[in-house]
Amino acid sequence: MDENERRQQERRQDLETASQITEAAALQRAFGSDAAQRFLKLRGIGDQMAQDLLIENYDRRQKARRDRLAADVPTSG
Repeated sequence: MDENERRQQERRQDLETASQITEAAALQRAFGSDAAQRFLKLRGIGDQMAQDLLIENYDRRQKARRDRLAADVPTSG
């Protein structure tokens, strides 16, 4: 396998993993973290990595939600 083939294979795997993480995030919102973690485990993503991804994703969504709410709050002055 030459360098180009290796890079293409890595890109395919990255895109597939990203797609699975996106799907797991939707599962997490709908059914909770346990369901999302099981989904990732069934797709070969280890427990610790799945847990880290889901926590990071949850934290990012919560920060975005707080930022939106803060932007919507009128300031007095």
